[in-house]
Amino acid sequence: MLCFMFNELPLEQIELYLKNWRENKDEKSLETLIIYNSGLVIFYVKKYLGRGLTFDELKSAGNEGLLRAITKFNYKEFPIKSFTSYVSSTIENQIRAELKQYNKHKHVLSFEQPIYQNKDGDEIKIDDIIGTDADELLDNIIDKMKIDIVRDSLKCLTTREKQIILLRYGFDDAHKKSQEEIAKLFGCSKESIGRQERKALVKMRHPRNTKKIKDFIE
Repeated sequence: MLCFMFNELPLEQIELYLKNWRENKDEKSLETLIIYNSGLVIFYVKKYLGRGLTFDELKSAGNEGLLRAITKFNYKEFPIKSFTSYVSSTIENQIRAELKQYNKHKHVLSFEQPIYQNKDGDEIKIDDIIGTDADELLDNIIDKMKIDIVRDSLKCLTTREKQIILLRYGFDDAHKKSQEEIAKLFGCSKESIGRQERKALVKMRHPRNTKKIKDFIE
């Protein structure tokens, strides 16, 4: 049985920090809760490492679960002593959900996969379209597709991948952010964000999406 020894804060301190963050939006309290529960994130990252996602990708999912737990835990209804268990299960569930999404879509991540034929009968592959520049790819998508089709293609992404795309390219009136800025938000490396962004863009070129946008691509 797993023994949770990661959070060394006294229970009354945990409750105080939760209240300060939830009721007063005190950033210092949030930061403290994240730091003192970061060991749980690493524990589950190591548990699920080697199943398809990188260390940084799993850590990003774990951090997302941690933030969700801090935001959602009902300290008014449940005893504060159950907070760590709640955080633990939320982190693990988020990581498992990301792995499930990865396994569901990993077959579309081959850059050599033909996706359609052009008017000359030549087979077009993912790599022929995206090249090496993610910015250029999404510019091409937006320039040649209607915005409703772009949004529909986002449905195939994991929660984190969708957030990365929305933050990077400013959908829904959000401010565009650099990979470095997003990496800080997710608590991982810039390189990890770049890899996840590229995977997300490839997924958006899945045949079920490209079938809808073939006329725009050509």
